[in-house]
Amino acid sequence: MVVLAELRDRFPALDGLLMQLRGLLDPRRVLLVPEDEALHLAWRSQDGWEMSTMVLPPDLCRSGHPLNPEVLGESIADLLLERGFSLPQVEVELLLPLISCQWRLLEGTASAALTGDELRALQPELGWSLSLEDSYLDVQQQPQADVAVVVGIERQLLQAWADTLKEADLPLLRAEWLLTAGWRGLCDAHAGADEHLVWLVEQQGRWRLLLISNGCPEVDLSLQALKQPALRDEVLGLVEAWAPVGLPGWWVTAAPQWQGCWAAEHDSRQGPLRSDAELSLLDLALTASLGARDA
Repeated sequence: MVVLAELRDRFPALDGLLMQLRGLLDPRRVLLVPEDEALHLAWRSQDGWEMSTMVLPPDLCRSGHPLNPEVLGESIADLLLERGFSLPQVEVELLLPLISCQWRLLEGTASAALTGDELRALQPELGWSLSLEDSYLDVQQQPQADVAVVVGIERQLLQAWADTLKEADLPLLRAEWLLTAGWRGLCDAHAGADEHLVWLVEQQGRWRLLLISNGCPEVDLSLQALKQPALRDEVLGLVEAWAPVGLPGWWVTAAPQWQGCWAAEHDSRQGPLRSDAELSLLDLALTASLGARDA
């Protein structure tokens, strides 16, 4: 140790080399989950998931877009350093906020083999506000042979987050939409218990309704109502219009303050309630295979 200290005194650049070596020998994957009002970091430890949150001022992130990459990047770096990370060892996996992406279910024997470039060349009408030419497309194959899910995000937005992390000297290992990560966690947790599933998702006080058949989303709607009983009335009307064959299961994904709220008025004749806000969307995403690779 004395020799190492002397070498550091004689060669100050040695500290930087040692940090880079630590990054090579002990890389750490950290999930970055941005919201307009906060940044969440998650990483695996021997005891499971650890979380850290930083409240953001209103001028750093809006509608999923980083407004000040330099300051936001420095904030991310500072938060990692506070948690004991060496920046060269960190590899970031970005979970993009709900507002930033759009998705569609593709059906047909050809859909399972499509790539993003091939889909862009076909120029299908997906009903998106996104331009296919200016978007990054991720085609996710499903267990069913003739089904795929395509997720779209503006290239400009993805580049903005890459630039933000670059300001912190952090590599962007991969990016995924928070909703698809949560959906994969849902599929693992639900394990096909119901052929049809009503999935209610709350994020930052807003609600989203997804109607799922055989594990794949058929309907995805942003709801107008924010509180009960208007929320329940809106959901029941949409589920009735969906008219699944047989009783669907119900799964509510929401912040802890919503736990038990749906069960208080749920009628079992509408189908079994499988979960009532036991997990938030981020919690559910962390149960997916994305997190399992960090075990």
